Amino acid sequence: MIKKFIFIIFTFHNLVSFGQTKHLEPVTFNNKNSLDIYYSNLNKLFYNELNEIPYARFFVVPSFSKEYAFSVEKENNKFLIVSITPSESYWRAKNKEKVKFEIHKKEIKKQLYRKIGILFQLLAKQTKNCENEVFKTDGHTYYFITTDNKSEIRIGETWSPNENSNMGKLVSICNNLYEIGRNNQISLDEIDFEIDKLIAELKKN
Repeated sequence: MIKKFIFIIFTFHNLVSFGQTKHLEPVTFNNKNSLDIYYSNLNKLFYNELNEIPYARFFVVPSFSKEYAFSVEKENNKFLIVSITPSESYWRAKNKEKVKFEIHKKEIKKQLYRKIGILFQLLAKQTKNCENEVFKTDGHTYYFITTDNKSEIRIGETWSPNENSNMGKLVSICNNLYEIGRNNQISLDEIDFEIDKLIAELKKN
């Protein structure tokens, strides 16, 4: 019985570990299957009224709750985090045309704007296909969008990373940036510090 229990725990640990990557994986949403059409439509709806050239964008597709997103923008010499939240899950909505996208904006300092850009450029540079197939069950899929130094739009994804991994820390930072855009009480100085730490860690790879 004990051996069976240990085997189950070991197997579960391996499956969870199997789903973890140390970098983002590239995606395009170019296929015509239903999932890619959903992702592509959601991407367009989130950022429909924003700059056509993405600077730093993040959106989340949870298994059982509604999606959410942010975009870092420059408008009239102001630097903003624009957080976008649908009125209901776009995936589960019976009438997708009735889904409303609520937008909140928060002004940030130029220094933080630049650091977010550096982080996303570094992510784009390190994005690559995983050597092994990623095992996925229910969880959250996180998408990161930017324009690289060749003026090409780059999209990377990660799925439910371990919170102590670099990808987990990245998700935590981006979730907090989303909350800042919604004017929730998150320390900008702490976010600034966490971004510096993550950039330093990613540069070691």
